[in-house]
Amino acid sequence: MRRSFGTPSSLRARATIACLAGLVVTLVAGVGQALHEIRDLDSRRDQAHESKWDVASVTGTNAEAFRRLRATLDAGERFALVFPDDADRDQRGFYNLVSLSYLYPALASSDPANADAVMVFGPPPTDVRRAFDEIAVVDGVWLGRRSS
Repeated sequence: MRRSFGTPSSLRARATIACLAGLVVTLVAGVGQALHEIRDLDSRRDQAHESKWDVASVTGTNAEAFRRLRATLDAGERFALVFPDDADRDQRGFYNLVSLSYLYPALASSDPANADAVMVFGPPPTDVRRAFDEIAVVDGVWLGRRSS
């Protein structure tokens, strides 16, 4: 005895309904997952906005000097970092790198003669003292602004 599952059009209709049901289940699951991801991203964004992490802190003991200089600089002003002759090359490179991003939108200058402000690691040279007024000395770092 042969069992009949229905006519071919009936089989196609059942297969179509099963495929559509599978598609609906997949879409509902996808939308649910997307909403979960969006909530997670919103939460991470809010945490990032609330975060008070300060890039200057990577400079260790000189963090407050970087913060203080940043507070005095306006966008487009130029700053220079001045190091003693015996300063470690790696330290110079590190501070230069940090200053490019942390003090932005102020612009770096390699020559204090072209700068509006300076950050001197150690005692300031005589020519820097003549050209700049002292803002502060923070943890042994001399900060100055061009004399008016």
